Amino acid sequence: MSDKSGIGEQETNQLSVKTTGINASSANKKDTNLTTAQSNQSLETFLTLLKIEQGTAHFTQKKHFTFLNKPIVSKGVLKVYQTRVIWQVNSPVFSKLLIIDNQVLQLVTANDKNTPEQYQEVASHSSIEALIRAVFTGEINSTQWNIAFDEQQCLQLAPKDLVLSQAIKGINVCVPSNPKQRFITLEDAQNNLTDIELNIITNQLSDEDIREFNSN
Repeated sequence: MSDKSGIGEQETNQLSVKTTGINASSANKKDTNLTTAQSNQSLETFLTLLKIEQGTAHFTQKKHFTFLNKPIVSKGVLKVYQTRVIWQVNSPVFSKLLIIDNQVLQLVTANDKNTPEQYQEVASHSSIEALIRAVFTGEINSTQWNIAFDEQQCLQLAPKDLVLSQAIKGINVCVPSNPKQRFITLEDAQNNLTDIELNIITNQLSDEDIREFNSN
């Protein structure tokens, strides 16, 4: 009788262990799901913070080429109005890009009061437009980018587009405690790095600013 009783206890203990294992597995699965949900929520919050729908920002850009000891530094102004973007370099050499839909246009006439601004198309591939929007306005399409997000409030983007991936390896976008700042690093296919610091100065545009977005 004692032997049978011992076997019964052993079977009961084994059943208890198996049940506990199932419960632990279920708990771990719930924790994983919760962690994933929290991570997705953090990413959505970050993307909302990152996005610029209208406004002006000053930028400093440093291009680090593998064959140069010192970076090439340029400064200028970023302007965003609805779906349009102006990227204007003021120094050391003036240049101005206008992004409309999937077109990238460059200013080809001097910017003075007597001559209307005229642009010519320099790129029309949607991947180039996607890059500019991701870097400068935070408009990030998950179908175009592999996205990773870390606890330092930094977003890592790797292009899915074949044409774009041949030109760029990845982008790192960070927003520190000041939500009006952006720190961006791009690595191209030749291992050159471009560091960009954006400082947003206003979320509104004047009528004169808005007229700049007309390419005609």
